[in-house]
Amino acid sequence: MRTLRWAQRALIVLVSTLPLLLVTLAFLPALLVLPFRRDRAAHAQAMVRQLTAWTRALLLSSRER
Repeated sequence: MRTLRWAQRALIVLVSTLPLLLVTLAFLPALLVLPFRRDRAAHAQAMVRQLTAWTRALLLSSRER
């Protein structure tokens, strides 16, 4: 029974990681260009903070309670 719960969590994390990877890949061009423009550096930092928050939420939600 415990193995089944572990496998379910692993599958959920795998399926949840795919959209996160797609969003990260979509952000890459902006993250490569925006930090070099002074007026957009804050925007790039906000994008990185959002990606970090999404990743943290994904990892924390997969933990056993």
